Amino acid sequence: MKKKWLSVLLAASMTVSLAACGSNDNNAVTNNENDAPQTDNAANTDQNQTPSTETAETTTTEGAENTTASARPDAPMGQLIIGTETDLEQDFYDANYNNAATNYKVCDLLHGRDTVVVTKDGEWIADPSVAASLESVDNEDGTKTHTITLVDGMVWSDGSPLTVKDYVFAIMLESSKEMMGVDNYPATNYTFIEGWDEFNAGDSETLKGLHMVDDKTLSITVKAEELPYHYDIVYAAVRPRPLAVIAPGCDVEETEDGVKITGEFTTDLLMETIANTDTGYRYNPKVTCGPYKLENYDASSRQGTLVVNDKYSGDANGVKPVIEKVIIKTVKTDTMMNELKAGTVDLLFQISGGDMIEAGLDLVDAGIAQKNTYFRYGYGKLQFDCSAFPTDSEKVRQAIAYCLDRNEFARQYSGGYATVVHAEYGLSQWEYTDSRDWIDENLNAYERDIEKAKALLVEDGWTLNSTGAEYADGDGTRYKEVDGELKPLVIEWCNSEGNPVSELLGTMLPESMAEAGMELRGTTVDLPTLFNGIDHLTETQYNMFNLGAGFSMQHSPWYYYSTDEQYMGNLNANWISDQELSDAAYALKSIPYDDKETWLTAWRNYMKVWNEKLPNVPLYSDEYHDFFNPKLQGWETSSIWDWASALTDAWVTE
Repeated sequence: MKKKWLSVLLAASMTVSLAACGSNDNNAVTNNENDAPQTDNAANTDQNQTPSTETAETTTTEGAENTTASARPDAPMGQLIIGTETDLEQDFYDANYNNAATNYKVCDLLHGRDTVVVTKDGEWIADPSVAASLESVDNEDGTKTHTITLVDGMVWSDGSPLTVKDYVFAIMLESSKEMMGVDNYPATNYTFIEGWDEFNAGDSETLKGLHMVDDKTLSITVKAEELPYHYDIVYAAVRPRPLAVIAPGCDVEETEDGVKITGEFTTDLLMETIANTDTGYRYNPKVTCGPYKLENYDASSRQGTLVVNDKYSGDANGVKPVIEKVIIKTVKTDTMMNELKAGTVDLLFQISGGDMIEAGLDLVDAGIAQKNTYFRYGYGKLQFDCSAFPTDSEKVRQAIAYCLDRNEFARQYSGGYATVVHAEYGLSQWEYTDSRDWIDENLNAYERDIEKAKALLVEDGWTLNSTGAEYADGDGTRYKEVDGELKPLVIEWCNSEGNPVSELLGTMLPESMAEAGMELRGTTVDLPTLFNGIDHLTETQYNMFNLGAGFSMQHSPWYYYSTDEQYMGNLNANWISDQELSDAAYALKSIPYDDKETWLTAWRNYMKVWNEKLPNVPLYSDEYHDFFNPKLQGWETSSIWDWASALTDAWVTE
C-alpha cells in the first residue's frame, strides 16, 4: 500500500462538488485532531449565524472498504468506542456554552430535529422528516417571511409530543434577556428576526417577527436590513427545545404582535432548569430529540455514554441509528494507535500528522484496521488576540509570521500530508481549487525572514532596549515607549497540554523570535482554561493560541471579523476591530448563492485583505484519516460529513 503522497499531489487530486442552496448547519463541521483545540473561528452550532460559502469534495476512500462486509441490521445492536483527543466536558446545551470539538458534535447527536439540514453532498434542504413544507415570501417592506409546517408525530425521547410550541419556544428562549442571565448565555442565534432587538432588550414582551400560524405551523420574518443574504434559507432553521422541561408552568401564546411567553418565565427559573449542575438541561439533558440519548457521563474520566433514542423517527433520508451504544473516550496522541490495535477503542477520526498517519497505516497494512481519507475543511493556525497589546498591531503579527518557517513546520508535523496555506481557507474549498494560481501570485507567503521581521518591528516603534536607549542587535528583548511607559515586546502564548503542534512550535518559534527581538512566553493549560483565555475569562490576557479551525458549513466571515461589539469574543474570537477587514468580509454576505463568479471575486479580495491584516498565522491544511476497527461497517466520512453525521448510517458486527 502506498502510504505517503506529496502534499501538492494531494491538493491536485481533489474532487469538488458544489453545494446547492445554502441554509442552516446544526451539523457544522468541526474537527478534532492534533492541532486541537478546535474552533470554527467561533466554532458554533448556532444554526442561524454561521453560514458558509465553501462546500467540499468527497475525497478518496481507498482502503476503507470492509473485508467483512455485512448487511445493516434492522434493530440497534453492539457498541462503538470512539476515541477523541479533545476531552468531552459535561456541557451539553450548545456551542454558545462550549465550542470544544467533541462537545460540539455530541450536542448534534443529542439534540436535533432541525428544520433545515445539510446533506451528505453538501446541499442544504428543509428536512422532510421535520418540515412538511417550507414556503418563503418577499414582503413589500423589504422583509422576508419563511413559513414552516411541521410533520405529524414527532416526539421527544420521553415519548411526549414535540410540537410547534417547542420550536417557537426555542427562538423565544434563546432571544430572551432572561436566558442571557444564565451563565452569560450569548443570545445571538436569532438576531435577524424582526423585532428581536426590542424583545431582547425587554422593551417588548412579544417577538414581532415570530408567529404560530396554527398548531403545526410557525413563521419567521427576517429584518429588511439582513437581506439579501448569501444563505437565505438559513433563516428558516430552528432547533427545538422542550418547553415543558426548561420552562415548566410557562407557555407560548400567539398575539397579533407576535409570540410571547406566559407564566413565571425568569432567569431564576432557568438557572434551576438549565444551569443546575446536577439536573440542569445544560449538564444532564434527559429529554432530547436527536438520534442518541445521554446515558451517563463520568467526570473523572471525561467519558460519555450515548444510547440510541428509540423515539427518533429517522434523518432526512429516513435512516435511524443502529449502533446501540456509543462511548466517547479521551485518548492520548502517543497511545491511541496502541488502543486501536488492542481494541480498547474502535474509531479514531480526523487523524493528522505524519507520525500518527503512518502508525495508522501500519495497522491497515496488518489487517487490524480500516481507513477513510479526505481533505480538510479548515486549517491549523496561530490565533492572535488582536485586542491585546502588542498583538493589536498588525506589524507585530506579521513579524511573528516571518519568524516561523511554515513549510518546514508543515513538513515536520504532517510528514507530507499537508499543504501550507496563506489565508483563511482549506484544501477542500472550491474557492481554493479555483484560485491556486491567483493565491500564488497575490498572497504574501511570509517565508521565514528575520530581517523583514526586524524591519516591521522598527516601523512599529520597537526601537528601544530595556534601558530606554536605542536598540541594537544583541540587546535582547525590544522595548517601546507607550504613553510614557517603557514596555517590552513580550508575546504571551497559551497552548494546550499533550499537543504535538504546541511542542513543535515550542522548538521552532522562541529562538527565531528572540533573534528578532521578541520574547515568547508560553503557558501550557487544559482546554477549558485555554478557551477561557480566548474569551477573556482568565487573569492573564494572552496574545496567541495555537488552534485548529474546522469550518462550519455556514462559515460566516462577516460575523467573525465584524467590528460590531455584539460579536466581539463570541463570533469574533480574534477580538479584532479592523474596518477594512470587516468590509472585505461583509461584502460576501449579500451575494446570491448561485452567483459563483461574483462570490469568487469578493472572496479573493477578502483573502488578500486577510493575508495583510493577519488575524491568525495560517499554518497548514491537511489530509485527514479515520482509522477504525473492521467491525465498523458502512463508515463514510468526508470534510463536510463528519463522524457525528456518519454515525447514523453506520453499523457494527460483533
